[in-house]
Amino acid sequence: MSVERAILCRNILLVLLTAGVTAGGTAVFMHTGSSTAFWAYLTIGVLLLATVCILLTKNTRKAAYRSVEELTRQLEEKGEKFAFSPDASGTAPEIEELSGHIRGICNQLVSTQMKRRNQKRQFDFILANMNEGFLMVDADKRVIALNGSAAQILGIQEDAAGRNLQEVIDDKDILEAVDKAIGKNKVTAFDVLAANGSIYSLNVKLVRNPNFVDRSCIMVALFDVTAERTALKQRQDFFSNASHELKTPITSILGFAELLEAGLVTEPEKAMDSVKIIRREARRMTRIIDDLLFISKLENDGDQAPVTQVNIRELLEEIKEALMPSMMEKNITLEISGGEFAVPAAYGHMHNLFGNLIQNAVKYNVENGSVFVRVERDDKYMYLTVKDTGIGIPQEMQQRVFERFFRVDKGRSRSVGGTGLGLAIVKHIVSLYGGTVTLESALGQGTTITAKLRMDRIGA
Repeated sequence: MSVERAILCRNILLVLLTAGVTAGGTAVFMHTGSSTAFWAYLTIGVLLLATVCILLTKNTRKAAYRSVEELTRQLEEKGEKFAFSPDASGTAPEIEELSGHIRGICNQLVSTQMKRRNQKRQFDFILANMNEGFLMVDADKRVIALNGSAAQILGIQEDAAGRNLQEVIDDKDILEAVDKAIGKNKVTAFDVLAANGSIYSLNVKLVRNPNFVDRSCIMVALFDVTAERTALKQRQDFFSNASHELKTPITSILGFAELLEAGLVTEPEKAMDSVKIIRREARRMTRIIDDLLFISKLENDGDQAPVTQVNIRELLEEIKEALMPSMMEKNITLEISGGEFAVPAAYGHMHNLFGNLIQNAVKYNVENGSVFVRVERDDKYMYLTVKDTGIGIPQEMQQRVFERFFRVDKGRSRSVGGTGLGLAIVKHIVSLYGGTVTLESALGQGTTITAKLRMDRIGA
């Protein structure tokens, strides 16, 4: 065989073996994620390549052996830094050529390792700053990844990585969902209640990892759905309460109308009483519908009512005059102070705001009681305070009185009339004008409600 042909065969074999070492080392690194395992594999490959070179080289084998030993020592000591080391001098040409090939492999490894480290840093950063909970386990239920949100929601330690899921969590529903994902590839979703009272939607599904051909993992994601669930419950409660409130007057109207139609009420006075009840219940139903439409306008578009100069004192006197029959019936006194000014506002908004608060103070007052109304303003706010000597509101119910259709005493509320929407309207109007509303009350000692509206929003 000619020298040129021998050199060609040697180079071809060297390239093939180098490619094999590169591919094998990269596979080890991608599978284990460990650079230590790669360098151990690479050192073995170097010895194999060096042996081939020794067998094919024309140099003395003792010198080649020394060169290989030096090359192996540098690999073991420097690891990935070998890629940036200068070529060893005084070695056999074949060994120098092999060293160059190894440095090329090292460069590829360093580049891949840096990419993986950057990806891991990005993944860890995103995971740590997610509001959503994230938990991942492998097919053996060992925890692969976990962020702080998931640990807090599920009540487990953040250092649970590497441990079996059954050791760190005792929720049967979650463990059963993971089993279904592993065994049946079934996606499971349900709500869980966190320790802080928030509601989270938990989703469990099987996912495939493209970097691991025969491996899969189970991802558990938790999304905060407190607002959505609360809104859904409020809608359900609203429709339930609205149906109930409308059903009561409709039942009365239908009942008395059927009695009149059947001729069962023959006396003129009783027939007139039936007509009065029908008219009263029809008006009550109309008020409920009007209040619902008003709230709907406020919620949807802010009720773009025309703005006029509303004299607050005159508005208060109008409301007082309208409530006079109710006050005389229970001998209630109403005192008004302040309000000697006008504001650019929607008259309907101001009338609903003042009227509902004062009407409630009269409606739920006691015999010979009193109502005190005071209105003030400064450059930033207008303040409205309505204080009564009425029955008061229990402490545990004070947070709910501004909900639609909520009643402290349902029996008493219906006996005195009303739609159950007054304070809900007050809350919406105050919110529309960028203000706040507060309530102070004690059972049997009366109630004080204070509304604060921003002056720059009143005329907006």
